[in-house]
Amino acid sequence: MIELVIISLLLVFLLNYLAFLWNLRKGLSSLSHSRSIATPYASVIIAARNEEKNIEQCLHALIGQSYNPQKFQVIVVDDHSQDKTAELATRLAESTPDPKISVVSLKDQAGKPAAIAHGVSISKGEVILCTDADCTVPKRWIESMVGCFDPTVAFVAGPVLERPSGSLISKLQALEYLGLTTTAAGLIGSGNPIICSGASIAYRKAAFASVNGYGDHSSSCDDETLMQRMALRDAGQIMFNADSSAVVSTQTPSDVSEFWRQRTRWATKRGRYEDASVLRRLLLLYGFFLVLFLAGIVALVDPILRFPVVVVVVLKALAELHVLSQGARLYRQSISLGQFFIAELFHVPYIAVAGLIGQFSTLRWKDRNLDR
Repeated sequence: MIELVIISLLLVFLLNYLAFLWNLRKGLSSLSHSRSIATPYASVIIAARNEEKNIEQCLHALIGQSYNPQKFQVIVVDDHSQDKTAELATRLAESTPDPKISVVSLKDQAGKPAAIAHGVSISKGEVILCTDADCTVPKRWIESMVGCFDPTVAFVAGPVLERPSGSLISKLQALEYLGLTTTAAGLIGSGNPIICSGASIAYRKAAFASVNGYGDHSSSCDDETLMQRMALRDAGQIMFNADSSAVVSTQTPSDVSEFWRQRTRWATKRGRYEDASVLRRLLLLYGFFLVLFLAGIVALVDPILRFPVVVVVVLKALAELHVLSQGARLYRQSISLGQFFIAELFHVPYIAVAGLIGQFSTLRWKDRNLDR
């Protein structure tokens, strides 16, 4: 009897998951490549905390942009750094006349949303762009992101990929991140903006003001929160930039421990989902991984479940490979089948366990506990 219940649950959750992947596929196919010829003044905001190892490389990439340097500014908001982040950024700003680089420090507030909101409040741009201090933007990043803003667009999410080192673990991490970027693109393309990476986003300053920014929530709000607030309040169209020349790169976590802390931190956010349907959809997706994980454990001692579990795992892997390959083509990436199937061995337990642990963990970022 218990086997029938487990198999039934697996079937229901599998069908929902396959439908989700099918919608991703359709969303990826519908991404627009249209470009506006307008060149509005833009403000690039970087919230930085303890980034002395990365801030100069990040700023040098922005200084070398193809966009007219007199048509954009860069604002570095130092979030109570305990190293030389502000000093290094200021030194570079003083030696660079165009684009204008400003370095400011948070005083009474703390956290990335507060840093971004402060940057927006002092910005001059019609369009706001955000990236992270540990990221490198390509030469055409501003040009490409700004080019997405036709009059109906309020928010643009851009592609972000991890740069793997030579190790297998690093390559598996980069592959998983490609999956996240592909998922973000497919969801936005299908009209369901749920996730995005704050390492590459842009929005109209007027749209930010119209939705009251991140709202009155705690510092656990993030760029996904902002995107969802704009979608829920009809601030304008939400787009994903499908331009492969706009891919922002970041380094993979240095080891498995850092990777695990990063991913459980993402799960810890628990999201500020003003739209309850978003939470329901995410719970259904997580339910698939949790049920499959538990069924796999039971199948170790119950031979009746082994064949159904194997069938579900194979169907899951084939469907994911199909969608991931579409995302890889979009961003001119290659997928190693060997690495993909190795990653599949860890995918279900990783999602199931990280998601569960994240709900009971304290949200920490850069050696600081954040409010829920």
